[in-house]
Amino acid sequence: MPSWLSNLFSRTQPVSFRDLEGAERLAAEVYDSAVKIEDAPGGTRGKIDEGDRFVLDHPSNPLIEKLGAERTEDLAFRAAVVKASKDLAESGASFAGTSKQDKVNLELWTQGYGGKMQVRKWLNEGEIGKPSVALRDIFKNGDQYGFECATAMMVIYHKAILDHIGDEAFDRLFTEPRHLKFFRWSIEDDDFIDVKRLAHVPSKLKPGSHYYYKNPGADPKNSAWGGENVIYLGDGQFYAHGIRGASGNFVVTEQEILDTLRGLRSPDSTQEPHRIDMEMHLDGLALSKKAVPDPLDV
Repeated sequence: MPSWLSNLFSRTQPVSFRDLEGAERLAAEVYDSAVKIEDAPGGTRGKIDEGDRFVLDHPSNPLIEKLGAERTEDLAFRAAVVKASKDLAESGASFAGTSKQDKVNLELWTQGYGGKMQVRKWLNEGEIGKPSVALRDIFKNGDQYGFECATAMMVIYHKAILDHIGDEAFDRLFTEPRHLKFFRWSIEDDDFIDVKRLAHVPSKLKPGSHYYYKNPGADPKNSAWGGENVIYLGDGQFYAHGIRGASGNFVVTEQEILDTLRGLRSPDSTQEPHRIDMEMHLDGLALSKKAVPDPLDV
């Protein structure tokens, strides 16, 4: 008998983030390089399910157990974050170093003082503005948008949330009384404070997690480059809004991040840019429960 979470995801749309092969690649970087995920009888072939087997193939200390809801939702949400990052890189959304350079599609968003952008509550002809529609527009018509790296993190995470829980739940969570909005240089979101997992300790790089590179020697003329918020994508790649590398977009390597930040230091600075001890991610299982607060009868 399926769990209430399985029932939830049969009603929404994030199945594309649940392929077993992709989840196994993520699990190798998130948990351990020796991890394998095996399809369980009765589940969906080629997709991760709670009942699939989590196999840690260490000769001295092997482990075989159910994948479980927590790991299933963690891997599915991390996959959604990675895809949202890559999609934003291809969208054409630009980097805005100052609030004067910020831009939005004014048909769907309002633009306020200091770079605040908020979904319009009312559209032409009296339609109610839907957060899901406005957010997807950033990825569809990216050339109409410009923001800095912290806002880019919020755009990516909210798009991953949208893809993880579906349009109906997303619009319910981000419509009145709050209505979806982003603030310049802010990566806080009170609506999701209870699902954010933040640690200020040395951490391995995990796909779908947010990290920060500090540039202590930044030239005052380039104050926007005092640091860079990034999403780790796996395989040594990052999403770094505003830094273009060999890819031609904002998907870059760590070396490209460091080289760019070095080039934006004061001429006499010898302080090296570096990744600080900070890792942040959102709890996929907690998000799923937040989307449907009352377990379904199954």
